[in-house]
Amino acid sequence: MRKNMIVVGMTCALALACASMGNVDAVRAAALQTIGVEQIADNASNRPAELIELKSFKAHVDSIEATSPTAATVLTTYKYKGRFNTGAGEKSGMLTIQRKLQYTKNGDVWSQNGAAEEVARKTSWSGAKQS
Repeated sequence: MRKNMIVVGMTCALALACASMGNVDAVRAAALQTIGVEQIADNASNRPAELIELKSFKAHVDSIEATSPTAATVLTTYKYKGRFNTGAGEKSGMLTIQRKLQYTKNGDVWSQNGAAEEVARKTSWSGAKQS
């Protein structure tokens, strides 16, 4: 009887782990879809205010934490290459922003819940704009 209980317990734990992995994959797909829509739609509302001219934009998912079967936190990194307004004038280079996004599951669909929260920012300037 004891062996049966151990086997049942291990089977339940394995099933839960597999379900969580499926959720993580589904959340990653939803996050990548959000990033893709931003790139395709050329959505300026999600861009940094100091961006003057965008030359390239890359983004990727850093990590996913399933906080419950219907909620997850996703960390993403966005890299904007172009010209920017800074306190020291216009500069060209790269602005990297890490954002935290919340996702919720409704039925089988994961969707972003609320606005992204900026958690880190890094700049790499190539110098002042030449006139």
